[in-house]
Amino acid sequence: MSSVTLNFKKEEMNDVLKSLAVFPQGEGQVVSVSYETPEEKDEALKKAPLLLSDCKSWLDLLRSMRGCQVRLHIAGLEGDSGSERLVHASNSEVVISGYMVGLNEADGKPEQTLVAIMTTGSEADSSPNVRTYLLSQVRGLDIIDPQSGDDLRYVLDLSHSRENQRAVTLFLDRPQQELLVSYVAPTPTWRVSYRLVYTPDSLEHSRSSESDGALSATGQLLIQGWGIVDNQLDEDLEDVSLTLIAGQPISFIYDLYTPRFVERPTVEDETRTVPGPVMFNAALLEKELELSLNDDFNNVAFAALGDDEPYAPEARAVLGAPRRKRMQRNLAKATKVQATGIARGELFQYDVETPITIKRGQSAMVPILGATIASRKQHWFNAEKMPEHPVVTIVATNTTGLTLEQGPATVLEVDNYVGEAVLNFTPTEAEFFVPYAVDLGVRVFQEHATCEETAAIALGQGGYLVHDLWMVRQTTYQIENQTTYPISLVIEQRKLEGYNLVDTSEPMEQTAEFRRWQLPIASRQQTKFQVQERQKISRREQITNLDYQILKTYLRNKFIDDTLFQRLEGILQLHQQCHQLERDIQDRCYQQDRLSTAQKELTEKLKPLQSSGNEGELRQRFVSKIGALEDERDRLQAEITTLEQQAHDLKQQLQQQLQQL
Repeated sequence: MSSVTLNFKKEEMNDVLKSLAVFPQGEGQVVSVSYETPEEKDEALKKAPLLLSDCKSWLDLLRSMRGCQVRLHIAGLEGDSGSERLVHASNSEVVISGYMVGLNEADGKPEQTLVAIMTTGSEADSSPNVRTYLLSQVRGLDIIDPQSGDDLRYVLDLSHSRENQRAVTLFLDRPQQELLVSYVAPTPTWRVSYRLVYTPDSLEHSRSSESDGALSATGQLLIQGWGIVDNQLDEDLEDVSLTLIAGQPISFIYDLYTPRFVERPTVEDETRTVPGPVMFNAALLEKELELSLNDDFNNVAFAALGDDEPYAPEARAVLGAPRRKRMQRNLAKATKVQATGIARGELFQYDVETPITIKRGQSAMVPILGATIASRKQHWFNAEKMPEHPVVTIVATNTTGLTLEQGPATVLEVDNYVGEAVLNFTPTEAEFFVPYAVDLGVRVFQEHATCEETAAIALGQGGYLVHDLWMVRQTTYQIENQTTYPISLVIEQRKLEGYNLVDTSEPMEQTAEFRRWQLPIASRQQTKFQVQERQKISRREQITNLDYQILKTYLRNKFIDDTLFQRLEGILQLHQQCHQLERDIQDRCYQQDRLSTAQKELTEKLKPLQSSGNEGELRQRFVSKIGALEDERDRLQAEITTLEQQAHDLKQQLQQQLQQL
């Protein structure tokens, strides 16, 4: 049997145990795989059978050997030390065999510390003898007891191990076997950075006049990619094969390294006097596993902008090369692309052909991409991402044959630095955008306006008119190109849910969230562009709440015809008559209340008056007034009854006409 030991960091063990695979390249087989306990070293040392301190490890070792069979090498003994315990003697020391009893330490006098050992004679029934020796004379210790020797080796190995390192040992059934070992361990993700060199197709500068009328300035885009990898291992990587994977595989951490114990219920003894059944509870379930997924990539065209500070044209740095093509030619020839791309389903794999060397704790940049593709330069404006000014953007289709991983890009135009951007994850034949600079010479102002327009009016159930309204939202873009060169401006506006375009030119293209329009803007020119959207909504209005003027407006705008107008007018007249009758009834009820109040006041005045004399005359007058008031109340009540009947008849007539509609 043979073994191979691999060392891993403690935090890598869960992934190693989840993914470790061993493939012997011969006829051998893997017998088992063992690994160190996840317990911390200090905790493991506390639980070890031998406790050795840092300052008194010799004394601790001798104390720990109590009861164990040992040999002591003692120097400075004179005369016969006892043949029954003497193993052998030399001029310098005596070796004595026996069982360790312990140490006897003198307070404040360490030089007088004694070590006691029990020796036995050669006969089986011989009496044990205990002898003591000065600890200062002990020169060596042989541990004869095999278990104690194993314990000492375990403690020393544990003390020697690194705190954050864990050893995994592979055991094979035969020696001299070549192994292929694969595993997944957490390492820093590889990154990529790009160098983009844009060269206009025209011999003139890219900002010259577009005499051919083309909306976008076209050119060639040299794209150079560098993969960045880190060596976080505890050893140098020399002439290793490197493979870089672009994509987003699902990965998570599953705790396989920590020992788990099934929780069991505690069962207590039942009272003897009242016997009963023993109850067992079910074991608790383990906690649900939480998967930690990587964040998804954001593939929005302007995601590179975010809230970062924009780069103004004044911040451009000239690299000093006088010839237009020199930067592109030098970058194209300066590096040799060492990677080939292979599609792996949802992932893309870069295989670096040349073996690389990365020293321990260092990183390396490897050229993985170099290609020239067709492109065009435009100005893009989205008020949500960059208000007031458009962003100069290179638009291209990924025809490199390789998948572009997300990463930063430094952009140069001819020989000049013009800005920076972030390339999003882009598969082959997909379009990508490089917004790299803000053009402060172009300003775009937005104005918003909203209004409501009646679309149609229809009769609804229950005496309602249904109004179909257009909620119109108008966005006006005021564009000022203060530069000396024409631009191709792309306006990007977010879609509003439920709104459709009206009286607006068709967009150049649409995404799930935005519409885009492309406009040619001449130099030193102000231009207006308007986007109008509308959404239809419906409202209900009770017919009886209308008035004559509103009906006339509906008729004038031809939302209703003459026949419907006359029928609605008749309904409104009936409703007004009903409303007038209700007011008359309320007026008479109010008069009745006043008469009742007056009657109560007169009745109160009658109570203290006598029936004869002057008080009798006054009393008679009050009684006459009360009678007159009662007659008036009766008359009002008769009118109220008549008016209520008239109102009831009119309401029935009104309801019939509403139902006939």
